Amino acid sequence: MPSLRAAIVGAGLIASKKHIPAYLKHQKTVQLSAICDVNAQAVQQVAQSFRIPHTYPNLSEMLAQEKPDIVDICTPPRTHAALAVQAMEQGCHVLIEKPMALTVADSDAIVDAARKHGVQVCVAHSDLFYWPFMHARELVARGAIGTIRGMRIFLSTPMDYMTSQPDHWAHKLPGGVIGETGPHVVYMSLAFLRNVRDVNVSTMKLLDYPWSQYEDYRIDILGENGISSIALTYTTQQWMARVDVLGEDGTLLLDLEGMNLVTYRRRALRPLAIGRSVLSDAAHSLGNLCRNGLRSITGTLRSTHDLIIERFAESILQGTAPPVTAEEGRETVRVLNMIVDKLQGQSG
Repeated sequence: MPSLRAAIVGAGLIASKKHIPAYLKHQKTVQLSAICDVNAQAVQQVAQSFRIPHTYPNLSEMLAQEKPDIVDICTPPRTHAALAVQAMEQGCHVLIEKPMALTVADSDAIVDAARKHGVQVCVAHSDLFYWPFMHARELVARGAIGTIRGMRIFLSTPMDYMTSQPDHWAHKLPGGVIGETGPHVVYMSLAFLRNVRDVNVSTMKLLDYPWSQYEDYRIDILGENGISSIALTYTTQQWMARVDVLGEDGTLLLDLEGMNLVTYRRRALRPLAIGRSVLSDAAHSLGNLCRNGLRSITGTLRSTHDLIIERFAESILQGTAPPVTAEEGRETVRVLNMIVDKLQGQSG
């Protein structure tokens, strides 16, 4: 029998595409027993598709009947805090999709409830669990590129994913679509920057969608040990997620979706030195391609949510810290709100 029982709140895209498939891979550790949503048709369709035994119209009924160990919250961000606190009051551990909440006050309510009821909270900061990003953190921790001097992040989200859809829920978030994608670039920056004290934001409107405030963002997050310079664009038909981590002795070049990491060093501009650098980069990329191909063939190429759910279940069973703590979620919300405040100051 499984050691833990889980129940999901919200039958939308993130639940069906990410969370539910991950639970189904770990049925020996955690059994997904129920799902609830106010949309009766949606919840029935998802339950039928994934053979989830029980459906409910709301969290209260699901908690009373199922008594789950884990409640997984996949609803719009404005609902996260109230649902999380309600679940924790019944002794449930909670997994929350990003962002943890919309405000620092709501984030504090989640942190306080976890401490009061002695339960764990994990925030689904999924991009931290791409293989290149995990490996980059390991390399930095052992000093492979020396002291961190800064970062650069570039994300491209296709127009059709959110921008061209007038009724997409992200347009209703503080700051618009930045509220949906922004948490990713913030928590990736916080993985390497300390004590963020300020942000700078520049924006541009490039598309004729009146419901979209901006479609191109340039953001600088200023920490005490460096700056993370970020470009976010919603104006193309391309997905792209690239991260550069600049160290004193080298730079890590990450393609998250391509599952590639190159350790870049170019200390001289002589032709021979440049040639060696290019060959080294190519060798790194070829090695990653071979390793990822083997992982794909053998079925060991893991999704980010697969890793989060596995590690969260393990942390509950072993009494260790969750893979992403509530405090980390709160800090992401704090910095994201700094960005939104700058945006609102521009529009005002």
